Amino acid sequence: MYTPNPENVLAIDREGVVQHASPIPYYFQFCTYAETKINAREWRAGQLFPSEQELCEILGVSRTVVRQAMSELKRKGLIQKKNGKRSIIALPQYEGGLMQTLRGLYQDVEQKGKKLTTRVLQFRVVEAEAGVAEALQLSIGERVIRLDRLRFIDDAPEVYVSTYIPEALCPALVNEDLTEQSLYHVLSTKFGLNIAQGKRTIEAIALNSEEAALLGLRTGSPALLLKSIGQLENGTPLEYFVAKHRGDRSKFEVVFALPKTG
Repeated sequence: MYTPNPENVLAIDREGVVQHASPIPYYFQFCTYAETKINAREWRAGQLFPSEQELCEILGVSRTVVRQAMSELKRKGLIQKKNGKRSIIALPQYEGGLMQTLRGLYQDVEQKGKKLTTRVLQFRVVEAEAGVAEALQLSIGERVIRLDRLRFIDDAPEVYVSTYIPEALCPALVNEDLTEQSLYHVLSTKFGLNIAQGKRTIEAIALNSEEAALLGLRTGSPALLLKSIGQLENGTPLEYFVAKHRGDRSKFEVVFALPKTG
């Protein structure tokens, strides 16, 4: 008899999951059950499914039904294969529109109905190094506010980001608690500063040991490096950030259109 391992393998109810007298397809009944468990976070990202044979025994269905159900859950991005063998609950994937809009991660994730949490790692005034000074059009050594954050999407670490803002534009910013607030919202509502334009670049990188540890990955794991300079309406740089998104579950979308011809 199958006995689940509570430390890693999912516990699946033996009764009521599949109603054999129901006209609703068996695979669809199990998919509905699985989606409910995942959305309620009763099943955690990374947990293992029982094997196909074990699922057949638990649900009282054929391998064909199990395979159809797992295929549908995989299509929806809810599960993935682990080393080509056992299926696991998929880690949340971030699909960002940050390349064509200047909204922040907070607004982008919120719009998609996901949960964003933040751990502030560093929030203090520092002297601008060469790269930061160039991006913000400052002199090397000028005072900037540095904000380092680890951002979580649905409780899984997603991005490590360092943000730099000229202290002269909002010196009281360092007194704010940004663990549960959008930086852009605070800048706008409390300091009257709004990003109106800017530019962003993206490239593939390998994470160093510190970055990888924060994101729960191995040193050298792939990541997407997003750099952004946000400017006020008059062209003054307000913000420069360097964000490292996990490469295993991040995707950016760019919308483009051909220029109109006369």
